[in-house]
This record gives sequence, structure tokens and C-alpha cells, in this order.
Amino acid sequence: MILSILLAAAAVQPGVAERRYTGPAVVCGEAFALRIAAEERAVARDPGIDFLTYHVEGPDGGFVLYEGNAPQPHDDEIRTGLPWPNVIAIHDNRNARAKTAGRVRDRLVTGAERIALCPPRVPALAPR
Repeated sequence: MILSILLAAAAVQPGVAERRYTGPAVVCGEAFALRIAAEERAVARDPGIDFLTYHVEGPDGGFVLYEGNAPQPHDDEIRTGLPWPNVIAIHDNRNARAKTAGRVRDRLVTGAERIALCPPRVPALAPR
């Protein structure tokens, strides 16, 4: 709930950096890469504080990825081992069928595989 309020506030504040993706595409986070399919779209947001969010929507619903160090309660997470972001928190809002078919975490690429997909030091919001 609190995360939803923060995300909504970030969406309307001036100065919030935002980047939109339409699949097929690769979304490059600070600690992950995510391939989105043709029927999916994503919005990466940097509210200019200590976290980044990635909102992904598709035919089966959506999910939010949070990169930072202090996430709100969430459905799943990946610990990165980095000083920042040390956690990728997954807020899975997809329908039950989609959740049964596959976990969001299984779509995320981290470590050396992420670097192969995303040039180093190019976060989701950097111009390309």
C-alpha cells in the first residue's frame, strides 16, 4: 500500500525521470535485465531518491520491480550482493494463471549475463 502511494506520487512529480519500453525489448536495470515480449510494455521510473521502479504490463496483468535497499513488503526478491541496489523486490500483480505458469524472478537476468545484455553503467533511464 505504501509503495503504491509512493509510486503514484513519483509518477506526477516534476523531475521524475521516466523511460517507456514497448516489447519486444530488453529493459536494463542497475542489477538486472528483463526481456519483454511483443505484447508487453514497461515504464522505468527514477524518482530521484534511493530507488528505481519498473512497471511491466502484459496480457496477464502486471508486476512491479523495485531496485534499492529498503523495499516495502513484496512477493519475491533477489539479493544482488551489491552495495546498491542490494535487492530486487518483485510485486507480482498478475492473475493466478500467469503466476502458476511462471515466476517473474525466472525472467530476470543478473550478474555476467546481465552485462552481456546491457552495456555497463547504462541504467534503464539513460538515453541510448
